[in-house]
Amino acid sequence: MRLSLSFALLLLSFASSRAGEFRVGAAQVEITPKNGTPMAGYYAFRAVGGVLDPIFSKAIVVEQDGTHAAMVVIDLSGTTKPIVEAARKAVQEQCGIEGDHVMISATHTHTGPQLARGSLIDEITKANSGPGLEYMQALPGLIAQSVKEAKARLAPASPTVARGQCEGISFNRRVLREGQSEAIWQPKSIDLTREKPAGPIDPELGVLVFQAEGKPVAGYLNFAMHPTSVGGGLKISADYPGVFSRLVSERHAPGMVCLFANGCCGNINHGDYISGKRRTTLELGTALADAATAVWPNLSKVTTHSPRIYAEKVTLERRKFTEAQIAKAKEVASRMMTEKLGTVPMAEAVSTLETVAKKDVPLIAEVQVICFSDEVAILSMPGEIFVELGLAIKKASPFKHTFIAELANGSIGYVPNREAYPQGNYEVVSARGEAGSGEKLVEVAIKLLGKAKAGN
Repeated sequence: MRLSLSFALLLLSFASSRAGEFRVGAAQVEITPKNGTPMAGYYAFRAVGGVLDPIFSKAIVVEQDGTHAAMVVIDLSGTTKPIVEAARKAVQEQCGIEGDHVMISATHTHTGPQLARGSLIDEITKANSGPGLEYMQALPGLIAQSVKEAKARLAPASPTVARGQCEGISFNRRVLREGQSEAIWQPKSIDLTREKPAGPIDPELGVLVFQAEGKPVAGYLNFAMHPTSVGGGLKISADYPGVFSRLVSERHAPGMVCLFANGCCGNINHGDYISGKRRTTLELGTALADAATAVWPNLSKVTTHSPRIYAEKVTLERRKFTEAQIAKAKEVASRMMTEKLGTVPMAEAVSTLETVAKKDVPLIAEVQVICFSDEVAILSMPGEIFVELGLAIKKASPFKHTFIAELANGSIGYVPNREAYPQGNYEVVSARGEAGSGEKLVEVAIKLLGKAKAGN
């Protein structure tokens, strides 16, 4: 009897020591496609012909008081609702983590495989057949595997956070001349007496590092810039996010799993129109790694609570088109399979015909927040969000550190701010939602951040 009582007290003591303990696990699973798989990014069929560097599904699982949350980043151009739904279901079945406690975002590399998205582009890129279909069928299981392995590695750890700046590598790629926008995708010099950037950039670099006994075990890095530095080749690459993550791990804790969440970079690129200098993938990743290293001594430990997860599905108005616009889109689409056309007319045709075909299907965007501290929140939205919208969220956020991951939990295409619509150009003609859609997402994001902060 005395032995049983002593054993019970020992168990109670052990359980008490675990109560309130914050635990973290991280893992990465390779998702590099085989040769012949269609590649994403440039409105044309490009088959994978090799690998510059492998791509991954990376996951961080956090847990306290029995509540789990998972942040996943995949080295792809985007996410789709079917892939996210299948991955969340697999995570719930295999890991016991609720599907809606899982956030899945993409780095937006343009040298990864193409995912079918239910539009004309699927036919052009062959994403929904052959190797493309095989890849999509395998992907949810690989995402779930990364979460499963991360959960298996759960161990006591402390979140530490800092933020810095990385100047001189990102530029607002929309340039205004006489009220109309021109997109600058690649570095070139412009006449700044006649043209000006259409908006700001966000040079803030967010660094969230989970440490166990002073040793980093996982990192969540956040910066806003299109990963298009590798170009339109036929080899798989994670682009600069891969270099950035690898260098941070090598410098500070070899073996540390580093996730890179791309911020609101819908109109942000590396195309330098000030100096005209072209920076390589290595140079961009190194610049960000240097900026992270500079703030590393400033990493400060934050107090934790059990993870809070909030999400809201927002219904947006789809854009409307005239009969003349629809006829023009059909004419362009009829030539896309056989002719080399400009990016803007192709994007406009794809967006117009997809929007018309889905006019009776709600355009739904999921906004999600995960927080485990009163100082840090991770917010995600679908689509390629304009930087102005991200800056508005950060400014209004009640959290000291707000990390924003775009292209998460599905995609709704480009999401410009209201001011950009009359200026036209690529991002606007690519948008699925009406003017004001972005501001609606901002409103919901701020509301959810407030609820997460208050814990209600």
